[in-house]
Amino acid sequence: IVTGSRDGAVKVWDIRQGQSPVVDISPPPQMGDGINQSSGRRDCWAVAFGNTFNSEERMVAAGYDNGDLKLFDLRTLSVRWEASMKNGICGLEFDRRDIPMNKLAVTTLEGGLLVYDMRHQHPTKRFSYVEERNAGRSVGTNGVISGPKATVWVARHLPQNRDVFLTGGGTGSIRLWQYEYPDKRVVVDADGTKTGVAGTLHMISAATLSSQPVHCFDWHPDKLGLAVCGAFDQSVRVLISTKLNVL
Repeated sequence: IVTGSRDGAVKVWDIRQGQSPVVDISPPPQMGDGINQSSGRRDCWAVAFGNTFNSEERMVAAGYDNGDLKLFDLRTLSVRWEASMKNGICGLEFDRRDIPMNKLAVTTLEGGLLVYDMRHQHPTKRFSYVEERNAGRSVGTNGVISGPKATVWVARHLPQNRDVFLTGGGTGSIRLWQYEYPDKRVVVDADGTKTGVAGTLHMISAATLSSQPVHCFDWHPDKLGLAVCGAFDQSVRVLISTKLNVL
């Protein structure tokens, strides 16, 4: 189990090992406790496991309230990569946690949705990504995007198809997306260095479920299209999405 907390700590827990975390990645003590003292510690809002394709490799992605995104390598206990978003990070998910890193979905305040291609890391350009800045806004019955920017709270990939995922927005709407890979995922730049190429995002469908934000969502692992979500209106909804098998 991996957790992130208000004091900026990212901890990995093994329920067989008692009450202490097996890995504790915390900011330096001189930065204060982040709660009772004025300090530079940032709240950790989102965490996700990835790259767990064997018994040794483990990665943890962590997103913070100031938009920082960090990728921790648990095997070497080091920061593999870090980046900074324009807004606080609310949700993170790898398309599959039990394969070599492939894609990472990042959701932020003010309607931000980014999908990183995690297969190829350039020495200076790092990971390539595609960005959608209106992912949290309302979608009308005629498909017109309207209203102010709103938080994208969650992203969840379809278990049966890792290129399809759903996002829950602050306007109470959900959107179904499909990621399309480019013709070539790797190109060689002018310096002779391989760099990744991001794909494109296509919105497949959208629906408004509530007047309050949809902040949690999960797909059924076996039954294609069956899902459950929760919203700030204190309601739990069971959903069915059809024709996902043809995507």
